Amino acid sequence: MRLEWSAAALADLDRFAEFLHDRYPHLGGIIADEILAKVQIIAEYPQLGRPIEGRIDYREISIEILNATYVFRYGYDGERLIMLRVFHGREARR
Repeated sequence: MRLEWSAAALADLDRFAEFLHDRYPHLGGIIADEILAKVQIIAEYPQLGRPIEGRIDYREISIEILNATYVFRYGYDGERLIMLRVFHGREARR
């Protein structure tokens, strides 16, 4: 399975890193490692996420990381998984 990251998903990771660096500098690396580990699990089992309404090729899954929920949105076409967005469960999403 080929794993790719969209520009928006990479921007999400940068946003998390900045937030954590400012408030909880000791957690930044831990959260980053956990997010990457969870994405590897999603890449191994892409059907874990539920389809997003109206887009059967897009999926979403919520995963707990250190007592916080993160929402992963990704596209899956059978050959590659594209991480589209990563949200913290408490942040406002569009």
